[in-house]
Amino acid sequence: MATQLINPALDIGALRARFQERGRITIEQVLRPEFADTIHTCLAHDVPWRLAWYRHDRESEETVGRLTPAEQEALGPEGLADLERKVMAEAGEKFQYLYDAYDVLKARREGLDPGLRLQEFLSFLGTDELFGFIEEVSGDSAFNRVDCHACRYRPGHFLRQHADRSPFEQRHMAYVFQFTRDWHLDFGGLTTFQDESGHIEDCLVPRFNSLTLFKVPVLHSVSQVAAYAPHARHSITGWFTRYD
Repeated sequence: MATQLINPALDIGALRARFQERGRITIEQVLRPEFADTIHTCLAHDVPWRLAWYRHDRESEETVGRLTPAEQEALGPEGLADLERKVMAEAGEKFQYLYDAYDVLKARREGLDPGLRLQEFLSFLGTDELFGFIEEVSGDSAFNRVDCHACRYRPGHFLRQHADRSPFEQRHMAYVFQFTRDWHLDFGGLTTFQDESGHIEDCLVPRFNSLTLFKVPVLHSVSQVAAYAPHARHSITGWFTRYD
């Protein structure tokens, strides 16, 4: 991908200083506008979203519950309402989440939805341009892989507190590219970072064409989207990891 897709006007030195100060940063207007617009359009209109939640009562080793659009239609409104009530009841006592998801990397591996413009974003994530940018901002060059998940939070959707720890891979940093237009803090869907005592250290409102980058593990969550939110919250997220 020859075209430069990261905003060339960004001050890398200033960004690195901010990241080193706290181990996280939000960079606004991070992508060229036309590229950000393309991805926003895809997320808003073209993605075959799967409803996702954490499976506590699983019979297999799979921890993620997923329902394709066809499976959601087959389940019907009553079945979906029952599932949501179950998820909400669990969320009152333990880790849980509910949102629409699309695993871009898995889709490429399985040859699914080849014409989806999100595949262009996945290709961008693997470029020297993006890896070099992340290395310059973070000062970390030990990662050699990145994954990619698209997320859509509709009213009622949320992600409870967690720290992004994983026994299966060496996660160096998490990233969130936001593609949500015209969002107000009253709509919810806020990313909050907490200390070990439960105090909020940062609270981020989704901003269109922004990147939040942070070291892991760190406690964070996404607050529930309000019932009156006029549209969904869209993002692309994942981790920069080490694979030996």
